[in-house]
Amino acid sequence: MEPAARPLSTHLELNLPGVGAFAPHAPRQRAKTASVYFAEMFPDAAKQHGCPFVEIRDQLPDGQYTITPISVNVDFFAGALGGDSRLGHSIIYYEPEMQWYYREPHLQLYKTTTAEKLQNLYRALLMRAAQELPAENNLVNLCIEFRSDKTAKAVVHRAKSILAADSSFFSATSPHQRIRGGIEFTERIARRFVEEMLSSEPGNVLLLADAHDAFCKYLKLQQHEPIKRSDFKAVVEPLIRDQFNVCLRNDLRIDERSGVRGWKNMRYSGRTLPG
Repeated sequence: MEPAARPLSTHLELNLPGVGAFAPHAPRQRAKTASVYFAEMFPDAAKQHGCPFVEIRDQLPDGQYTITPISVNVDFFAGALGGDSRLGHSIIYYEPEMQWYYREPHLQLYKTTTAEKLQNLYRALLMRAAQELPAENNLVNLCIEFRSDKTAKAVVHRAKSILAADSSFFSATSPHQRIRGGIEFTERIARRFVEEMLSSEPGNVLLLADAHDAFCKYLKLQQHEPIKRSDFKAVVEPLIRDQFNVCLRNDLRIDERSGVRGWKNMRYSGRTLPG
């Protein structure tokens, strides 16, 4: 058995598409490397975090060569886990809940996922590349070393900071929505309730209890569970104040009852009471 040919030369390379021998109109294009493959798949991550791999090119005596990725850019793959924005993909780490979310493409809503599933996604991306890259690539590290639990966990852990989203990401005024998503889901419905079902009307009083009952019925129409009166007050009170410049009062007198809570000069499209 003949020994393997020793390389004539070895070059350390940072390969990106459209650069040097990988330019579209280069006189002699080289075979695609793992770094170029992933940079083409996730151009935003490459632009922000650089080459996916450090690679070595070994030139052999017969004129052939092999390309071996020897070090993985953890930052690149952490950014790549965020998805391809050109296709509407999105994965974020929601810091207020320390929870991963991905954007479900059909519903256009965010659903929860886990770090373990993201590690599986990372490993699957590497294996897909190994199956599609040309023969000039040495795939040992791509299939084994870089797919280890240690590397996969490091990528997902780094992604927590790179893909971090704060509370504004799912706020009531944000374009991003999640399935039955926490308080902001209730606030979205509360905004519609205030804008569509309430109006100013001098001489009328809208009781807090009546407004809460009406809102719970409104929630039911939206196929959502009712909420406690204290939660309703916390969500709706600032919306009414901003919309109508009317504050919740605790000193109203209705039908010889004093200390009643409600809003003066406000009307609900259903039952109202004289002030």
